[in-house]
Amino acid sequence: MFDTKKVADTYDQIALNFSATRGKLSPEVISLLPALPKGATVLDLGCGNGVLLTALPEDISYTGIDISPTLLKEASRSHPVAHPVARFILSDISVDSTWERLDLFDFIAALAVFHHLPTSDDHIKLLLYIKQHLKPTGSVLVSVWRLTQSRFDKYRTDSKHLSIPFHNGPARDFFAFTDDELPKLAKQVGFGNIKTKIVKDNLYLSLSL
Repeated sequence: MFDTKKVADTYDQIALNFSATRGKLSPEVISLLPALPKGATVLDLGCGNGVLLTALPEDISYTGIDISPTLLKEASRSHPVAHPVARFILSDISVDSTWERLDLFDFIAALAVFHHLPTSDDHIKLLLYIKQHLKPTGSVLVSVWRLTQSRFDKYRTDSKHLSIPFHNGPARDFFAFTDDELPKLAKQVGFGNIKTKIVKDNLYLSLSL
């Protein structure tokens, strides 16, 4: 079973090439972002190189968290001036200590994050963290890869997990969600407004209380 240390080690190895392929958000992600008022607080989970900032207003307060030191160096290098209220934190979003120092947020993003957590218990735990740190009028955007498709069969290690090389380099470990699995978990933890959208190989969840 994969764990967060392996995730961190893998992304450190591929960080520069990974970052080079993620200079901007896809149009479908941009279309799902909420309209944020001046001074809105944003939490970007698994922020990587901070690419979400390229699609956000400059007058928001942004916090990005990632487990890869190398990717966070890329984030700081890419966004040193344009967003003076941006901060990047090296931490593991799957542990209590990370969340104990965080406030409430107007918008929380978890793009391509949940599928790196190995069990449904992990997914529920992260959804609960997000819910507890979302303002009553706030919103959440989650995305996961749709890895139950047959073309991914060659990468399966068991019925729910895959190991997929990054450009013939180190393999990243994934959890394969069915299209209804994560929405059901979001409802289970208490999100009242759940919208889903499927675009090619991605499932998007827009959540609010």
